[in-house]
Amino acid sequence: MVGCTWTKQWHRHLSIVLNTSGTRTRILPDLGGPFFVLVIAHVAIAVGMGTVTGFSFNPQMPQLLAVLLGILMPWFVWIMLAHLIWRLAVVEKSQAPLKDTLAVLKTNALDHRWQLQSAMRFLLAALFIASTGYLKELITVLQPFAWDVSFAELDRWLHFGQDPWRLLQPITGSYAVTKTLNIVYHGWFFAIYFAVFVACFGRGALSRAFLISFVLAFAIGGNLLATIFSSAGPVYYERLGLGSDFAPLMSSLEAMNQIGRLPALEVQEALWQAYLANGGNAAISAMPSMHVATSVLMVFFAFGYSRLLGWVMTVFAMLMMVGSVQLGWHYAVDGYLGALIAWMCWRAGVRLAESAP
Repeated sequence: MVGCTWTKQWHRHLSIVLNTSGTRTRILPDLGGPFFVLVIAHVAIAVGMGTVTGFSFNPQMPQLLAVLLGILMPWFVWIMLAHLIWRLAVVEKSQAPLKDTLAVLKTNALDHRWQLQSAMRFLLAALFIASTGYLKELITVLQPFAWDVSFAELDRWLHFGQDPWRLLQPITGSYAVTKTLNIVYHGWFFAIYFAVFVACFGRGALSRAFLISFVLAFAIGGNLLATIFSSAGPVYYERLGLGSDFAPLMSSLEAMNQIGRLPALEVQEALWQAYLANGGNAAISAMPSMHVATSVLMVFFAFGYSRLLGWVMTVFAMLMMVGSVQLGWHYAVDGYLGALIAWMCWRAGVRLAESAP
C-alpha cells in the first residue's frame, strides 16, 4: 500500500503541467506511472551494471529506432489500418466504413494528448528493449553457464525418463514440420514488436497492463532469473563439454539443413561465435524461455481484443513451445517456467494498470 501511494503521488506531481492559459491539465498521464517507473529503474540498473562490469551500457537507440521506424512501423500501421476498416465494416456494420475510418483518423490526428502519450510510451519501450538486451549479454559475464545438466535431468524426470525432443520426434521429426516451426519461431520478433507497438498506441487499461507485464517479464525472467539460472540450452550442450545427449537432435537438424535452409542453425552458430570472440559477452540464455513467456503474454493481450484472436495466439504460443524444443534452443522446463512467469506478470500488470490514476 505504501509503494502504491508513493507511485500515485509521484505520478500526480510529474503528470500535471501548466498550459498556455495557466490552468493545470494532464498532458502525459503515464508519466510517473508503473510503466515509466519500471523502465527508468531498469535502465538505471543497466547503467550501474555497466560501471561494475566494465562493459559500458550502450543502448544503440539510433539503430533500434531505425529498425522500428523505418522497417517495422510501416507494416504495423498498414495492419492496424486494415483492422480498423474491417472492424467498422464487418463488426460494427458501418454503412460507410471508409468515411468512418477517415473520421477516426482525423480524431486521432487532433488528439495531441494521445499522440504525446503514445510517443512517450514508444520511446520508453525502445529504451527498455535496448537495456534488457544489454543485460542479457552480461549474463555469462556475471554467471557462467552452470545449470544445463540439471535442467536436462529435470526434463527427463518430468517426461518419463525421456528427453522431450525424443517424444516429439514422431510429430516434429520431418523437415516440413521443423521448417514450419522455424518460420513461426522467427516470426516471434515481428509479433512481439507489433504487440508492443499496439500497446504503446492503445488506449485504456489493457494496453497499460501489457506494457507493464512485458517489462516485468523481461526484467524478472529474461534478466534476473536468466542470470541466476545461467544455461545455454541443448544446442550448445556438447560444445560446453557436457556430453553428447543432444547430438542426435543437432545431427538431425543439420541433415534437414541440407535439404533446405534452417535459419535457426545460422543464428545459433552466430551467437556461439560471438560468445567465443567476446569473452562470454553474448546473448545466450536458455532458462527461462522468453519466447514462450512473451507469447503467453500476447495470448492474454489478444483475448482482451477478441476470442478469435486469443485462440490464434494460443496456437502460436503452443507452436513456440514445441519449436523451442525441436530447434534445440531450450529444455522443455525453460518454456514451462516462462509460461508461469508470464501468468504471474500479467496478473501483476493488470493490478498495477488498474491502480494507476
